[in-house]
Amino acid sequence: MTDQPSADEPGGTQVDRVRLEALRYAVNEESATYIAVMRLFTGGLAGMLSDQSAAEVSARLAEQGIALDEDTVDARLAYLVEHGNLARSPRESEARSLQDYLRNRARYQLTQRGELVQRQVDELLGHTETATEVSSEMLGAILAGLRDLARLPADVRELDPQELAQRIGTIFAQFDRLVHSTREFYTYLTQVLSRFDLERGEFQAFKTALIDYLQRFVDEIARHLPQIAEVIEQLRPGIPQLCARANAGQRLVDLEGRAAKRAPGLDPADWNGLIAWFTGSSDRASDAEGVRRLATEAMRSLLANLRRIVTSHEREHGRHAELLRLARWFDDADDTTAHAIWASAFGLYSSRHLGFPVSESEDAVPPTMSWVRAPRAEVPIMLRSTGQRRSAGASGRPEDFSQTKARRLEEHARADAARRRAVAEVAGHRGRLDRVRLSDAGREALMELYAAGLALAGSDDTGSAGSRTGAAVPIPGHDAVLLITSTPGAGTVVVSPSGRLRLVDRSLAVEAGAGRQVRDEAAGGKEAVS
Repeated sequence: MTDQPSADEPGGTQVDRVRLEALRYAVNEESATYIAVMRLFTGGLAGMLSDQSAAEVSARLAEQGIALDEDTVDARLAYLVEHGNLARSPRESEARSLQDYLRNRARYQLTQRGELVQRQVDELLGHTETATEVSSEMLGAILAGLRDLARLPADVRELDPQELAQRIGTIFAQFDRLVHSTREFYTYLTQVLSRFDLERGEFQAFKTALIDYLQRFVDEIARHLPQIAEVIEQLRPGIPQLCARANAGQRLVDLEGRAAKRAPGLDPADWNGLIAWFTGSSDRASDAEGVRRLATEAMRSLLANLRRIVTSHEREHGRHAELLRLARWFDDADDTTAHAIWASAFGLYSSRHLGFPVSESEDAVPPTMSWVRAPRAEVPIMLRSTGQRRSAGASGRPEDFSQTKARRLEEHARADAARRRAVAEVAGHRGRLDRVRLSDAGREALMELYAAGLALAGSDDTGSAGSRTGAAVPIPGHDAVLLITSTPGAGTVVVSPSGRLRLVDRSLAVEAGAGRQVRDEAAGGKEAVS
């Protein structure tokens, strides 16, 4: 058993997912027949207020040239019921015979969700990606409607609720049209301005219309925006009272006793969108100002396209014109010329046979043998890559790496010199190395000697310079030795710019005379660390 997702999860609630199931019929394999069935229920008011049986739907589909038997139609209707687009009608039908009863035993009617989905599907299928003019004339109508509301009496109880609701609904219908047309216009504008295949003629026609139209649209907004914003500020304190009076009339109540949803604008929350579009808020600019800004950006994109076309001189820019020219060549060419154009444009040549001896032996492959059973031929690289058997000429001059080698030798010499200085720094601190301060390079050299001493201390060979309790490591290039002694309860601290190194229960010391003694004792033993 799985838990239901919460409302704030990315997938939404279970109710949301059930509602989205109503979209499935429009995208499955039989979407054409499902859409035709749904149009029978949504076509006209009669279709929405009536119920239909599978036999009636099958007969009406046949009139449209869609041949589906009654069982298939019944299965389609059951699918739509399962996903919430249709519902089984509770209306009892009168049957005078058993055949009528079997035919009409299941009737279907449209649901509110199914009507909404089908309306959106029809709108999407009927949409054409063409330019849509902005309904800028709505700005003046909205301003006039808001002014009429501002001139109403202060005592809203004297107003007729029906007339007030009509005025507010008209304003919001005009506002919705303005916003919807503006969004569609800028969506189309973005698609055109992002194209890189505009020819000179297309660009010239589009430029003239765009500059003229955008300028008029921006002028309309600039002229009406301050006036609309001023009237809205006058109306803002009394918006809740206006909405309450508009809702004071007789209201439709649903089966659960809730008031039905009314037209936009009759709820104070609906005014937030209109106020934000024209006046904005303390933390954001108005959408009308954003529209003017988008117009400026569109002009800049237009200039960018103009600059691109101008810099291309007389050459057509983009693959669109080239492909059209190639298609025109194919259309005007005969069969032989078309094959030549095809091979030249796409490099797709006809199949050819390559004659090349497999070997120089006496057992030559006869020309009648199929290539499927013939041995594999070793084709030279020159012939395989260029199709020519001639020699490519003398080998090129080998690359000179002398400068690179010299730089590497210099780098090694500098590294050796730095290491010798670090070892000399360690050898220069005679006595016990506690609280001694070294450079980072000196600390690295000390750690190398210390690691070599630990390796000697861990050796089991008798007579070596190391032991279980300590070790003596000769310092390369110096008559000195690093003594490593196990000292429980006492340690060694070495300070460097990179930090502090603490050795627990280990003491380090540099002594001069111990080096000879260690080497004499270790004669024939381990070799000094270099």
